[in-house]
Amino acid sequence: MADGGATRSGLVAGFGSAVITPELPVMLAGFGDRTEPATEVHDDLEVRALYLGDDDGTARLCLLVCDLLGLSPAYATPPRVAVAGDLELPRAAVLTAATHTHSGPSCIAGSEAIGWPIPAGYREILVAACRAAAAQARVRAEPAALAFRRAELPAGLSINRRALPYRPWLALLEVRRRGAPAETPGRAAEAPGPIGVLANLAIHPVALGPECRAVSADWVRSFRAALEAGGAGRAVMLSGALGDVNPRHVHRQGNDCRVDGFAEADELGRELAEVVTGELANAQALDGPVEVLRTEELSLPVGGTMLAGLAHADRLPVELVEWSLGGARLVSVPGEAFHAFGRAVEDARPGPVLIAGLAPVWYGYLPVPFRDGYEESMSYGEPFVRALLAAVTPPAGP
Repeated sequence: MADGGATRSGLVAGFGSAVITPELPVMLAGFGDRTEPATEVHDDLEVRALYLGDDDGTARLCLLVCDLLGLSPAYATPPRVAVAGDLELPRAAVLTAATHTHSGPSCIAGSEAIGWPIPAGYREILVAACRAAAAQARVRAEPAALAFRRAELPAGLSINRRALPYRPWLALLEVRRRGAPAETPGRAAEAPGPIGVLANLAIHPVALGPECRAVSADWVRSFRAALEAGGAGRAVMLSGALGDVNPRHVHRQGNDCRVDGFAEADELGRELAEVVTGELANAQALDGPVEVLRTEELSLPVGGTMLAGLAHADRLPVELVEWSLGGARLVSVPGEAFHAFGRAVEDARPGPVLIAGLAPVWYGYLPVPFRDGYEESMSYGEPFVRALLAAVTPPAGP
């Protein structure tokens, strides 16, 4: 479904953010063997928004990336609906995603059964923050141009924890300022420069490990901070196919992360930011439309796993969204896709691809190949994974 679309020459773009840190104490989601609540905040969790529209102020797309493990439909849909209403957009033009930090609260329905209760009133906090971040991004929107870069990720920063074939990569959407001519009435000349960057990386934010009991965005915090300090503009980290990909280590040396856990996470974030900064210089200009290419509701079969048993249903509704960002395809993948799943999504499309993992919701792991392990048990079953992969691999649109 196309939604009109802004070409690069008429594009405006802006970034915004808002804090989504829960009240303490709070149980942190992501590790089954962490049984005590967090009683401190190392760094605030955020929702970061990227808004893309037209010179005349007509909204087109809004991406909302939250420092959370993932979102069930009951927590993803209300922010999307609210922001879509504020910006006068169809819901498919607003997409939620998660950085997948394991040091934040749960927004996954039913997670109280495994010791991750969702904080009381957190849905309302999330909706309000997403609306605030989107509104800020729209207010800050200015004439912009887009550029894209795909590059291999250097060895030594991440590992495939299942020892599967692994060729890590990163993708970048650079948002640069378009200079306003001095003769434009009421407006001074502006020098082109960075507005921000959408960095698409596929590494689990678990550098802090299960024994850390402090609220944190993990390595994502220092990654964004280092990019911004280096002059890249506002940074948004979009998770890719990270289901079987870990950072080079997971910290497990005692409960006090401050001994060296946070230092290690920060070091990884800075090293990843250095790689991204180096690749920004090679980004190639995009000149395509900004629009919704595809929005589709599917009903997929589930069964055969522990997670599928908790669904109490034979099928699950799944929403797929695909955007054009200047001609680069942003493809939503509603779960923790394995590296091979992400490769298949990328290979199925002829041009630049950004994989929006855990978007708009979390529907478990998406293991490819499907074998016998923890990730398979925390999936909705092989038929679900196979059907979803088939649905997202054919190119959408022309």
